[in-house]
Amino acid sequence: MRQRGLLFDSAARDYDRARPDYPASLVDAACRAGGLVRGSHVVEVGCGTGKLTAALADRGLRVEAVDPGRELVEIARRRVEGSSVRFHVSRFEDVALPEGAFDGVFSAAAFHWVDPAIGWSKAARLLTPAGVLALLMHTGGPNLLRLPAGLAAWREVVAEASAWTPRDPATLWSGVDARRHNVSELWAWLERHDLARAEAAELFEDADVTRLPLELESTTADVLAFVRTTSVYLSLDSERRELLERRLAGVLEEGGGTYRWTTSAVLVTARVTSQRTAATHPGP
Repeated sequence: MRQRGLLFDSAARDYDRARPDYPASLVDAACRAGGLVRGSHVVEVGCGTGKLTAALADRGLRVEAVDPGRELVEIARRRVEGSSVRFHVSRFEDVALPEGAFDGVFSAAAFHWVDPAIGWSKAARLLTPAGVLALLMHTGGPNLLRLPAGLAAWREVVAEASAWTPRDPATLWSGVDARRHNVSELWAWLERHDLARAEAAELFEDADVTRLPLELESTTADVLAFVRTTSVYLSLDSERRELLERRLAGVLEEGGGTYRWTTSAVLVTARVTSQRTAATHPGP
């Protein structure tokens, strides 16, 4: 499963065009949560093409940006050219960074690709005693899963889609509230990945969630461009990719060629606890 996180490099330019930025208000909220100011030293896990990286650099933060994708990092380098950002072409699990040296660990739509047996504890070890973990995501993309015909199209092509079940907003946010005691459980619920670790409740405290609802409209071209950057699509052979695109395009054209959808940009923050050194899980 986590090997899929390495597929994005093959679609780096498409990814950069199709994936959204993160609202400035959420980046500012993350900085406030960690008391970050110009000169604060932070790590970004899975920097991708540098959209969050640029926002952090623009705020004067000293960024160590980590990503295993060479093509992704090359785009990110160009985006922040002239800044003090340092890039590491590496998995977060493997990169060597000084422990206890960072005021924040950031990740946007990437922390679910990190091995949770290593990721939560390593993030805690990197942070200063007052350091903040800041995770950002969008709760959904224009992939048509909320439409019965769109979900059927995915299920026709992708075997694992038979288990996909869209969640209504009330279920989603009540589930978030029920999991604030452990940031890893909260993040696992949002991302729908197996990320929860009991030790994370001892590593981080004061989990907080900020969300910004967004009403969006996408064309057929927009939707297909986004779908082409998903790990599930990138793992398909060319025949199934073409079939999925035809089916999704058909659903959109029957609906008039546009798709109106609601999502939320989400920030989850948590502060490292004083017990982190005793509770950390062995890892690089």
